[in-house]
Amino acid sequence: MNLLSEVESKSFRTFTLFIFIVLIILALLVSIFSYKYRVSSINYDYELNLNYEELKGIENLSIWLVNDDNFEKFYLDNPNVENLEISKQLPNVINIDINLYQKIIVYTDFRDTSPEQRVLYKNLYTADAISEKDLAHLVITNGPILDGFYSEIVSFILTVQKYEVDLSEVSMTFDGNALVINYLDTIIDAGKAVDLSRKGTVVGYILEKGNCKGSVKILQSSGEDIETLFEC
Repeated sequence: MNLLSEVESKSFRTFTLFIFIVLIILALLVSIFSYKYRVSSINYDYELNLNYEELKGIENLSIWLVNDDNFEKFYLDNPNVENLEISKQLPNVINIDINLYQKIIVYTDFRDTSPEQRVLYKNLYTADAISEKDLAHLVITNGPILDGFYSEIVSFILTVQKYEVDLSEVSMTFDGNALVINYLDTIIDAGKAVDLSRKGTVVGYILEKGNCKGSVKILQSSGEDIETLFEC
């Protein structure tokens, strides 16, 4: 008799657990397919000059199903977007914070038949420069430009910006051989456009000090240190 009661009790607990799981699944299915939880409002910054068409693709989608996979095409359409921060406001609102890659520098390549100002982003994406007053400027007068040139420029600017330097006052010229930096009353010949991250530490230090009103030539020594020749 006790054994039978134990079996019945165990069966009842199993049945109760099964019913509980079924109810949870049904509740989830109701939530997923309920019109109450379908996206009807999407909030984002409309003034970033982006292609927002793909953001509309989540309209009427269950808010529970919205995730990063829904925005792959948006990233393809907007290469200057670094990431999206998505938050859900129940029952039907999606909030999207759009983070762009950092703009690094405005450059003009005079090797082109119709040179135009372009802006270079941190991820090496380029676009037409519109109004970039806070960025450094680069002019390319001659070639060749080796593979990795723009990556070196990005590394250089990211290093220099760590110092108290007004990047809007930085202008650079590359003639296919040497990179020359002008900043207020200081001219720095950085030599070949290689190892610019390390050279940037030297340039940033010199420009931040601001006590050299003249020219500086950066010399790559045989060791790991970088030597400089001052004519201030």
